[in-house]
Amino acid sequence: MTAPEIDLLHASDFFQIRNFKCNCVTCSRSGREYNNSFCVCFVRSGFFEYRIRDKRFETHIGRALISKPGFEHTTYHIENQPDICTVFDFTPAFYEILKDSYRKDTAWFFNNPDVKSVLINTPAEVEYYHTLIFNSLLHNKADALLIDEMVIQLLDRILRCMGNAAPPSPLSQSLKNYHLSTIEKATAYILNHFGENIRLSELAEHCCVSLFHFSRIFKSILGQSPYQYLTSIRLTHARMLLETTHLPVKQIAGESGFKSLEQFSTNYRHFFDVTPTLFRKRMMLNP
Repeated sequence: MTAPEIDLLHASDFFQIRNFKCNCVTCSRSGREYNNSFCVCFVRSGFFEYRIRDKRFETHIGRALISKPGFEHTTYHIENQPDICTVFDFTPAFYEILKDSYRKDTAWFFNNPDVKSVLINTPAEVEYYHTLIFNSLLHNKADALLIDEMVIQLLDRILRCMGNAAPPSPLSQSLKNYHLSTIEKATAYILNHFGENIRLSELAEHCCVSLFHFSRIFKSILGQSPYQYLTSIRLTHARMLLETTHLPVKQIAGESGFKSLEQFSTNYRHFFDVTPTLFRKRMMLNP
């Protein structure tokens, strides 16, 4: 097996972000590896199976692998699908803080020595923050403090959705072998163009598949329609702007891809159970 490329993208005093690229020409099962830190892994391209004793975690786009420190594992790759991942590694001291801060919702994970890793379906808002962090580092567009804040936001959303998340269902062999790349292209396109008036035919053409097959494949892998995914990304972006800027609500609606303030407010209230204006007022009262 060819050695992977592991590049350090960012180092903070409580975490590191690494870009991992598997360079295997013919992938197979790895040797035993040891997990040294609490980490969260996102697959941006490809697929791998994470194995701990008799448990297997199928990791690909739309999922995040959360692992505790202190155990051995192996990985298995589908041939000709080497993976490219973003890996967030956290320090032991910060790991202890996490366990204490989220003990109510995640005691079943942190306090159970038999549970080493968990795989979750990632909501669109989690993918939004992951992509925002990665692109900011890739293009050197953010100060260290902002990266730290975004990582905290990302981690908070991951840990909160772990509490009541159902285990991801395994995909068919056909979807894993032939269609993961389709969804990788689609989600990347949505995340980079969510402010525009994206059409279904535009997405399908970008991914080189038919309209009918595109919608079916998208929902089979991500569990929601392309429009539902796009709307969630737009709303998450809007919420981030409401939290971090003083832009008028109407301007935020337009920059997030909504055609009108009314459409934005209706979707925001349905998604977050509060209007954008009231959410901003609450943020100002409780900074």
